Amino acid sequence: MEINSSNATIIDDTIRELSLKERLLKSQLMSCIAGSIILCCSFGIRQTVGVFLIPITKSTGWDRSTFSIAAGLFQLFWGFSQPFVVYFAERKWGFGKCICVSCAIYAAGLFLLYGSGQSAGLFIFAYAIVVGTAAGGNSFPVILASIGRRFPQKSKQQAVAFGLVSSFGSFGQVIFLPIARVMVVEIDWRMSFVVLGAIVALTIPLSYFLQTIPPIPALPPTVVDQTELLDDKVPDTDMDEKKTTDLEKNQKDDFSAPDIKTALKEAFSSPIFIMISLGFSVCGFHVSFLATHLPAYLQDQGIDPSLAAWTMSILGAGSMIGSIATGYITNYVSPRLCLTVLYLARAILFVIFIFIPVSLTTVMVFSCLFGFLWLSTVPLTTKFIGDVFGHRYLGTLTSISFVGHQIGAFLGAYVGGVIFDKTHSYMSLWYTSLALAVFAVVANFFAGEEPVNMRRRGLEP
Repeated sequence: MEINSSNATIIDDTIRELSLKERLLKSQLMSCIAGSIILCCSFGIRQTVGVFLIPITKSTGWDRSTFSIAAGLFQLFWGFSQPFVVYFAERKWGFGKCICVSCAIYAAGLFLLYGSGQSAGLFIFAYAIVVGTAAGGNSFPVILASIGRRFPQKSKQQAVAFGLVSSFGSFGQVIFLPIARVMVVEIDWRMSFVVLGAIVALTIPLSYFLQTIPPIPALPPTVVDQTELLDDKVPDTDMDEKKTTDLEKNQKDDFSAPDIKTALKEAFSSPIFIMISLGFSVCGFHVSFLATHLPAYLQDQGIDPSLAAWTMSILGAGSMIGSIATGYITNYVSPRLCLTVLYLARAILFVIFIFIPVSLTTVMVFSCLFGFLWLSTVPLTTKFIGDVFGHRYLGTLTSISFVGHQIGAFLGAYVGGVIFDKTHSYMSLWYTSLALAVFAVVANFFAGEEPVNMRRRGLEP
């Protein structure tokens, strides 16, 4: 279609009328960049906890159970704060303000750790309660829910964005693990927390690009060229009827609950949501156990401390690739099947790692392969919940499932320390991780994936 000079002028005027502020707030690119950097710093720093275990316990004389209770409670406060933060983000303050405040409190908690050297209580308060609670406001559910509003719902672009942004949490793990190890050696663990807090504080301005905007609805099957709206010809009746039909179908495709109360009722009464959350809790156990205790376990096995830190970085590097790949794969394979295969692969790797003698080679191979599965559950679980329950309250529902993830994370961090202090071995934890991986395979495979209550709303699945 040719556009005359008058129509072209109208388009140019419309573009100019959109202020710079509005363009920035609605920018898909800027939101992805901001979310990626915040996740990179916040998640990368919290994954360094294992690097600090032996230096802190040696410096203070605490046993590993004391350190592990702080690491475990951190996971709980992180998990339980998420639904409340997302509620305020979706219903009260908006995503930008919640992320801004959370980053500020997160940094303050890390600063507070500087003075906790001789007080286990202060260390637990600063790390578990202050930093853990703040972590709920700059983590995956909040960041991804904000970014997801800038893409057409249930679109390929949204799925890829979820995977790409999630991968930067893993990238943070890649860069901050070796950095933390060097800082612990060069400037002591107390000053290391101060530097890490300053890095988090620098991310606060990025929350501007993650402010709440109305979500973009799903695209209809046929997208009509917008320039046709400026055409001064008589509207085509057949085309108008087709556009109306497409819009009606698009509205039917939105099977989200009409309000938050209904969304919560559907989720808690749905076996699918329960199965998703149980499987996600297994992921929390695995990630927290490895992040907290793998470096110490490897040092106990005679692996150099610097190399032990690098194994966690390798896990993060593999996770970057895995998160991006799974975000893309879910456009063609259901997230339920992807999660089933993912946990099956974890089970196989645990079997191999348990029964093959520990060496630098086996550790590096394990880290490379397990890295692909490390955080790949995040975009998969987010899309799984969105496909079943809709996207209107996706942030709230994913944050609730994340509570299950963090309960598992608490057990992985805390129980690992307790069992080591009693048995001086982590072997029973490796067997537990294997059993839980098998459980997650079963939970996800039998979860089902049909959108909830579509028939009750007069829709066909």
